[in-house]
Amino acid sequence: MTIIEAINQIVSLTNDEKILIENSFSVKRLSKGDLWIKEGQYCNHVAYINKGIFRIFYKDEYGSEISCFFMPKHNFISSYTSFLTQTPTKENIEAIDDVELLIINRDDLEKLSKKVRKIETWRRVIAENLFILMERRIAMLQSKTAQERYEDMMKENGDIILKIPLQYIASFLGITPQHLSRLRKNID
Repeated sequence: MTIIEAINQIVSLTNDEKILIENSFSVKRLSKGDLWIKEGQYCNHVAYINKGIFRIFYKDEYGSEISCFFMPKHNFISSYTSFLTQTPTKENIEAIDDVELLIINRDDLEKLSKKVRKIETWRRVIAENLFILMERRIAMLQSKTAQERYEDMMKENGDIILKIPLQYIASFLGITPQHLSRLRKNID
């Protein structure tokens, strides 16, 4: 799916609008393990993931990495709180494998929104979807067992789960890698 197809799922674009949008984004490539956004930085970009998978994580008070989300290709990504509030981010966004992004900075997105008014609707829907994603994550951690969380993750992300290191999956599920190994043995 191209960036135009992804946006067109939310708002219907004319050919002229498609060209304006395509010309507003630039390509950025990262290698496996590279950080796109690092804790303490100001996030001034939104990106579309053309290729690859990202892990969004933060470090707790002990320095342990806590995985919050995994974002595969064909999704939009940013440190949205930092982007919206212009404050330093508390999260890190790391490439799990080689990644190709289409990036637009804040100023160019504002200019594009004035030229293509439909982008405002697209931005609102993206924000609403992120809210829903975070609400589901909170509910998952508070109301489901570790086994239910793992089974749900397999159903929802089965296509990318094999590309994600087990320690990241365990962190995402809120369990130890050893507990994850036991769950996997019971399910497989």
